[in-house]
Amino acid sequence: MTSAQKEASESPDSLADLPLQLNSLTGLRWVAACMVFVSHVAYVALPTGEVGQRIGTFAFMMGYLGVTTFFVLSGFVLTWSARTEDTAPKFWRRRFFKIYPNHLIGFLAGVAFMTWWGQGIFLSVGDQLPALIPQLLLVHSWIPDLDLAFSFNLVSWTLSVEALFYFCFPLLLKAVRRIRPERLWYWVGGVVLLIFAIPQAAKLLPAGELSFEGLTTWEYWFIYVLPLARMGEFVLGVLLARIVLEKRWIKVPLWLAWLVLAGGYAVVLKAPKDYAIVAVGVLPVAVLIAAAAMSDVQKRRSLLSGPVMVWLGSISYAFYLLHFFAIQVVLHVIGLDFRPTNLSSVAFVLGSLAVAVLAAWALYELVEKPMMRRFATKRRGEGRPSAVVRS
Repeated sequence: MTSAQKEASESPDSLADLPLQLNSLTGLRWVAACMVFVSHVAYVALPTGEVGQRIGTFAFMMGYLGVTTFFVLSGFVLTWSARTEDTAPKFWRRRFFKIYPNHLIGFLAGVAFMTWWGQGIFLSVGDQLPALIPQLLLVHSWIPDLDLAFSFNLVSWTLSVEALFYFCFPLLLKAVRRIRPERLWYWVGGVVLLIFAIPQAAKLLPAGELSFEGLTTWEYWFIYVLPLARMGEFVLGVLLARIVLEKRWIKVPLWLAWLVLAGGYAVVLKAPKDYAIVAVGVLPVAVLIAAAAMSDVQKRRSLLSGPVMVWLGSISYAFYLLHFFAIQVVLHVIGLDFRPTNLSSVAFVLGSLAVAVLAAWALYELVEKPMMRRFATKRRGEGRPSAVVRS
């Protein structure tokens, strides 16, 4: 049997044979969450000296790539798992009960940390009161105030972005399904160009004080935090899912996709910061996500689809929401005057990771899983993904 014949035999004969759940993408969610974890723990755990400086340069940018992975994954997975006979209100209800209960726990954890430990790593509750209502309503990323966007639970700003994605998804999916299959790649090219245009558009904003990564506050908020500016990554994920479903994905094995991501990250580390924090990482992430999906479609085993990675991927949302608090718990236990060395840095990272995983497991089992079972689980007989319906 030739390689072409073998690949054809491994591909599903019909769209009805496509797997509903892509285990490799579940595992990839854990990888993305760990990227964000590494970028945050590095601020505390880096040893001093040249070694720490080198690791820091590598680790700090990893969080940006992790967030991009989450946003593209979101569009891909929602499109893949969309139901044939669904309504926008039903979809929004499921996403609310998937996202909001965990968000509320993370918000309350932020309040508790501010109350108990006050100034230091955290601002006091009183300092954060203006952010109370916007964060509870998940609209805080729309406000051009980075202190407000990163208040209470540091990472919850991404949920504000995801809320826009979910609101637009029912209409967006209908629009993408109307695109003729042979034109899907043109749309991908257009969306990628739009993503690369965002940093240039940010230069038109009013001058402001320097913020993160050498950008002004306005530039950083517009490029990285503003939900509308991140919409391109979500749309890219939707288009990629449709391309895979239409059997128009290019032949990129998973191992090569990892090499593409590694090469892309090397470019991220050298690129101007306004392009590095979002745009440069989009294409490598897109290649990896689609290749991982194809690996599952062709029933190929991979490290991402193993049972341990799937379990870790299942708790990754809870891990993402709680990992920053876990880092602070370990820091306060050992003392705020912690001065990391090479060995103690490794111990700190492993200890923080263990605390975060245990906390995420508890949140997943006690809150997220029951909510998903009641409101967000596909019921028997609700059909195949809607994206497989040909236009």
